[in-house]
Amino acid sequence: MPAKPKYEDLKLAAFQLRTDVPWERRLYLLRFPEPWKKPLTTLAKARRNGEEIRSIPITLLNDVIAALVPDVITVATRATIGENAPWIYSDVEVNTESLFAIIATWIRATATDPAKAEAILGRLNQSDLVWTPLDVDFTTLTSDSADEIQSDELYRLLPHVIAAELSAPGLQHVHLMPKNPDADPADDDPADVEQVISQFHRTPAEQGACVMNWPPHRMPHRPLSYMINITAQSRAFNSQPLVHISVGTRRWAHKEAKLSFNQGHSVYMLPSLPWLPGLNQSRSFLVASIESWKKDAPNTDQGFEYSARWSGGKIGKILRELGLAEKLPDPEVLKSKPTAYLGAPNAAALVFRNGMYSFDHPVAPGTSLADKVPLVEWVTNTLADRLVPVENLRKGSQVFLDSKKLKESKFAASEAAQLRKAIADTVGETLGVDIFYDTTHTKNYARATLAKLLGIEVPEDTDRLTGKPETIITDELTILATVRPVGAWGGGLAGDDTTITNKDRFQAAVNSRIDKIGDELGNAEVPTISLVEIKGKKSYAGKQRTSDPKFAIKVGLSRTGRLSQCVTEAPEPVPAEDNQETTASDSSLEKMRFSWYDLLRQLGVRTTDLPVRPEGTSVREAPAYLAFWLVRQNQRSRWEGITRQVPVAVLIDPTGRHVQACAPNVRWTPLHRAQHEISRHHMLTDQKRTPEEITRFFEQVLRSVARQYPSLLLLTSAQNLRWGWPHLNNPDMAIDTIKFGQQPQDITRYPGLRHVRLRTTERHEVPDTWAANSKEEGHSAGYWIAEDRIFFSTGEKPRTASNAVKSASKVVPRWRKGELVNPSTKSMVWNARALEFTVAAIQPGDVPEDWAALTHDLRWATPHYDYSIALPWPLAVAKQLAQYIMPLDLLDDVDEIEADISSPVDDGN
Repeated sequence: MPAKPKYEDLKLAAFQLRTDVPWERRLYLLRFPEPWKKPLTTLAKARRNGEEIRSIPITLLNDVIAALVPDVITVATRATIGENAPWIYSDVEVNTESLFAIIATWIRATATDPAKAEAILGRLNQSDLVWTPLDVDFTTLTSDSADEIQSDELYRLLPHVIAAELSAPGLQHVHLMPKNPDADPADDDPADVEQVISQFHRTPAEQGACVMNWPPHRMPHRPLSYMINITAQSRAFNSQPLVHISVGTRRWAHKEAKLSFNQGHSVYMLPSLPWLPGLNQSRSFLVASIESWKKDAPNTDQGFEYSARWSGGKIGKILRELGLAEKLPDPEVLKSKPTAYLGAPNAAALVFRNGMYSFDHPVAPGTSLADKVPLVEWVTNTLADRLVPVENLRKGSQVFLDSKKLKESKFAASEAAQLRKAIADTVGETLGVDIFYDTTHTKNYARATLAKLLGIEVPEDTDRLTGKPETIITDELTILATVRPVGAWGGGLAGDDTTITNKDRFQAAVNSRIDKIGDELGNAEVPTISLVEIKGKKSYAGKQRTSDPKFAIKVGLSRTGRLSQCVTEAPEPVPAEDNQETTASDSSLEKMRFSWYDLLRQLGVRTTDLPVRPEGTSVREAPAYLAFWLVRQNQRSRWEGITRQVPVAVLIDPTGRHVQACAPNVRWTPLHRAQHEISRHHMLTDQKRTPEEITRFFEQVLRSVARQYPSLLLLTSAQNLRWGWPHLNNPDMAIDTIKFGQQPQDITRYPGLRHVRLRTTERHEVPDTWAANSKEEGHSAGYWIAEDRIFFSTGEKPRTASNAVKSASKVVPRWRKGELVNPSTKSMVWNARALEFTVAAIQPGDVPEDWAALTHDLRWATPHYDYSIALPWPLAVAKQLAQYIMPLDLLDDVDEIEADISSPVDDGN
C-alpha cells in the first residue's frame, strides 16, 4: 500500500457569496452624457474611408479620474453615440464640478489645438453629469435599475465593494507570534502575542481591486507592504461568482535609486486630504509615475546630470492644468532620499524594481505561507457575513506517466550513445554543433559539457579562415563540430540614425545583424545547433537595452539553418593551491549543461517513448497531443513597437518522439525545421489578425489532424487564447462541445478528440493555493479534484528553490528547533503556482479525472528538465516557438511586474 501523503487537502483562497444573509449596497451610477458624444467625436482623427465616427476612446480620461478620485470604478472604455451604458460607479455622489474640471482638462490635453478644445467645451454642460442611486443586491448580483445592468459589470463592482470593507477605518490585521510547534499539548496555550499591525487602504489595480497596508513594515531599512488582490471570477459550466484572493509583497525604495531610461517608475501617494475641492473620498492611494531625464549642470565635468521628473505626456499636462503639480512630492527627493516621504503625513513611496540598486534589496520578493495564510484567514474572518470559503480539495491518485521511466528518459540520465541515437532518429544521421565563444574559459566549459553529453572529443578550435568543421564519426551519429570566436556579430546592436521610429530602428538593427551572420557563416548544410557567448544584461542596461543582440543573433542563425542558445561569460576557474588539481565551477558547468539540454529540446529530441500507462482507466490508448498557442504582442513596446498575433500549433505523436509545428503559411513540419520557417514568415512583422481569422486557423488545423490518430488530446490556455478564440471564455463554453463559429459542435463529430483547457494565475484567475493537513500548511505536487470537470494541478519545488523557507515571515519571528528566530526579510520564497484544468470535452464513456490526471503528469514530460514545469509539455513547446518571432527578453523588461504577487521562482523552466 502506498504511503499516505503528507498533505491530503489543497486550500484555495477562493470564496462563494453567502445567499443566506442580506448584502445590499447603495451605489451611485453615472452614465456618459449623450449630448456630449457628438461634439467629442471631433477629437478623433477622420477615417480614411470617410465613415462617420460614432465613438471615442475614454481610457485616458478614466485613468485620470481613477488617479484623482480613487474610490470610483470606471467600466466603459469608449463613449458610443446611442449607447446608454454605465460609465462610473461610486460609493458617494462625487462632486460634479470637480469631475467636470477633470473632463475639461482632458479635452484640452487631447485636442489638436486650443480653439477646437474651447469649441467642444462650449457645447458641454456640467449639469449633464447626473448621478443615479443604484441599490445592488450582492447576494444575487442584481440591481434595481430600470434598465438592465449587465451581470459582468456587477462582477466588476464586487471586488471594489469588498476592498472598501477591508479598508474600513479602524479595521486592522494583527500579526501574531506563531505558537511553538514543539510545545507540550498538555501545557496551557500562551496568550497571543501581538507583533505588528497592518491597516489597509484601497489602491488602484489593473484587475479587480486591491488593498495595501500603510504605513510600511520594517521601516526604514527594509520597507515593505502587503497587498491583497481581490477579483471576481467564475468557473466553466457554472455562473456562480467566486471571489479570488492573492496576497503579495511590495518592496519600497529606501536608498538612492537608479531610474530606467526607458520606462517610468510608479509612485504611490496617500494624501491626508483630497486634492480637488468638493471630493470626500476615503483615504486611498493615488498612483503616478516618475522618469529619468538629462538636465543641464554647468558645474559638472559632463555639463549635465541625470535627475528625476514626473512623467510627461497627457496625464502630466492634465495634472499641471488642474493646478496639482505643487501637491506632488519632489521627484528628485523620491529618487535620492525615498525614505523622506515614507513616514510623512502626505506619504509617497517609490516602488522598488530590480536594477535600481547595485546591490540586492534587503527584502526578498515573494510572500511566504507564514505571511500569506494569516492574511487570507483575516480576510475570511472579516468577511464572514459576506463570503464563505470554498471547500478544501481532495488529492487525486491516478498516475498515467511512469515516474521512474520519465526520470530515466531525461537528458541528465541518458547515456551518450542513447542521446546520439535519439538525435539521429529526430534530425537525421548528421548534426552540426557550433561553439561560438568570446572567452577561453567559457569555451572550455562548453567543450567539457558537450564532450560528456555526447561522449565525443571536442576540438579546441577549428579552422577560422575556411570555417570548415571537424567531422566526428560515431556509430549512431556524425557530428560536424565548429569551435571558433564569435567575432563582431556577437556584439551589441548598432542603431540606425537615419530611421525615425523605435520600430524601424530596431528592425534595421536586427536585419543588419541577420545579414552579417549570413555573410560570416553561410548556410548550414545539415541541422545545426549553436551555443553563442554574448555579454550579459548588465552590458545592455538603461539606454543600451535595445542593443542587446540575443534576439537578432537567434534569428540570424535561424536564417542560416541553426538553432541557437546564448550564454554569458562563465567565471574563470579558481587557481588550485598546493599543487592540487583545479576544480571547475559547478554552477558554470551546470549552466552550460542546461544550455545544451535546451538546444536538444529545440531539436525535438526524446530518448524514449512517453511511458503512458492507461491500464485500468477509461483512457483506452495513449493519445497524440495537440497544443494551440497565440503568439501575441498588442501593446506597443518602446523597443520594437509592433502589434502582432501569430497563431501556432504543435502536434506530438503518442510516443512523444515526433514533434511537429505549424503556423499561417507554414505547413506541419518537424520542430527543428518549423522554428526556422515560422521565424522566416513571422519575425517582427505587423500581423493584425481578427478573432475570426485566428479561430478559422485553429479550426483548419484541428480538421487536418483530427483523424490521424485514434485518440487526440487538445490542450489550450484560456488567458492566452480567449482573445483569438472566444469559445474558451467561461460563458461561451458548453460541456462536450467545441465551437469555432456561431454554433457549438458535439465532440463526437471529432472521433477520439478530447479537450482540456487550463488557466494560470495570470490576472488572478487562479487564486492563492497551498496544501494543508491538520497541523501545518505547505506545498505538495499533485492534482486536486474541485468538481466533476474542474481540477487543480500543483508542481514540485525545484532544486533552485531548495533554500526557500515556507515558515519564514517578513514581520514576525518563527520557531526553529525550539528557539525563536527573528523575522527574515531576506529569506527566499517559493510558492507553487497552481493551474486550473477544465476537462471541457471528452468522448462517451470517458472519465474526466483520467484526462485531468494525464494532463497533470505532462508537466513532468519535458526531457530537458528534471522537475515539473509551469505548463503541460505540449503547451510549453508551443509557447517556446515565440522566441524566434519576438524579442521576449526585451518585452519582459518593458512589461516587468513591479510587485511579486506570487513567487520569484516558478514551477519550472
